[in-house]
Amino acid sequence: MRILIVTGIFEPESGGPAVYAPNIAGKLVEAGNQVSVLTYSSKPGVDADTRYPFALTRVVRGNKFLNRFRMFFAVLRLAKDADLVYMLDWFAAGFPAALAARLRGIPYVVRVGGDYLWEQKYLESDAPPISLSDFYERGVYKRISYKPFFWIIRSVLNNAAKVIFNSDKQKELYQKFYGLKSAVTICNPVPRVETQGIVRGAVTKEFVYWGRFIVMKNLGTLIRAFAKARIPEEYKIALIGDGPRKAEILSLIEKLGLSSRVRVEPSIPFYAAMERIKNCRAFILPSWTDISPNQVYEALAIGLPAVVTKENYLSIRNQLPEMIDPNSIEDIGSKLEMLADDAKYQSFAEKFRTISFKNTWDDVAREHLAVFGSVVHKKN
Repeated sequence: MRILIVTGIFEPESGGPAVYAPNIAGKLVEAGNQVSVLTYSSKPGVDADTRYPFALTRVVRGNKFLNRFRMFFAVLRLAKDADLVYMLDWFAAGFPAALAARLRGIPYVVRVGGDYLWEQKYLESDAPPISLSDFYERGVYKRISYKPFFWIIRSVLNNAAKVIFNSDKQKELYQKFYGLKSAVTICNPVPRVETQGIVRGAVTKEFVYWGRFIVMKNLGTLIRAFAKARIPEEYKIALIGDGPRKAEILSLIEKLGLSSRVRVEPSIPFYAAMERIKNCRAFILPSWTDISPNQVYEALAIGLPAVVTKENYLSIRNQLPEMIDPNSIEDIGSKLEMLADDAKYQSFAEKFRTISFKNTWDDVAREHLAVFGSVVHKKN
C-alpha cells in the first residue's frame, strides 16, 4: 500500500503524535509499504530527517489560517498517488487533510488520541479545569463558541473510512456525542525493543515529567503540591519538554522559590530522553484527563515507576497501584510524600513493575494494516 501519514507534530517536538508518527511509519515501511509523512514544524528540516526510512515533508508553521492552506495543498500534492491517507490529527492538520483527500477521492483514516475542543479551546482559554468526560456530559461542548469546531470535527470523523482510538472509553464517548459508526480501538504499545539498551541503575531523588507544557497536563498543580509536600530538600523535579505554558511554569517556579529544586529542560529525542530519566525516582503525570499517555507505557518499559492522574483511560488502569486526584494539591502532595518514604516507595515500585501488558509496535502495525487493508479493499 501507498500510505500518506499526516500529523500535527513530529520529532524532535514533544507529544504523543510526535513519537507515534515515526514509529508507526517505520513499521509500515518494514512491512513492505510505501510511506510518506507530512507534518507541521517550526523548521523546514532538521539534520535527523535523513535517517528515516520514509519521505518526510515539513510544513513550517506561521499564521494559523495560512497553515491550513499550506497543509491542504501539501496533502493535495502528496496524496495523488496514495491509496490511503492516515491522519494523527483531526483539526489543525486533519481538517485540511480530510478536504484534500476527499477532493482526490482517496479514503482517509483518522486516529483520535486527544480532544481538540476540550484540550485546546476549553482548557487553553483558562476556563475552570474539568475532566474530558465532564466537558461532554455537562454539555459544555454545546456552547455557541464551540459549535463551528464541533461541526468540523464531526464532519472529519464521520467522513472517515475508519476512526481509530487508543482507548475504549474515548471511543464510547465519541460514539455517543459525535455519532460515530465505524470505529475501532488500537491500544498504544509498550516500547520494549526500542528501550532494550536502557538499564535502570541507582535510584535518584528526582521526580520527572516529560511532555508538552499545556494546561491539560496540570503542571501548575504539581509544582504547588511539590512546594507544600513535607519532603526533604534534596528531592527535586525535572520538567522536560516545551509548549505554550512554559513561561507561565517558569514564573510559578520562581514565585514559589523553587528555582533550585525544579528544573525545566528542553525536549530531547526519545532514546536520549529515556537515558536521561531512567534513574529518576518516579514519573508524575497529574493531567486533568490523559486518555492513553505514551509516557506511562514508556516508563513501564524501562522500569520507572509512574504515578498517573485518576482521570485516565489507560488499558492498564486497573493495575496502577496509585493514582492522582488532579483537583487536589493535598492529594498530589501526599503521593510525593509517599514516594519520598523509602519503604513505601519500594512497595509501590514493586507493584508498578508487576503490571502486565504486552503490546509491541509490531502488534500495533499489524492492527493498523488490517484496518488499512479493509479500507483499501473496500475502495477497490
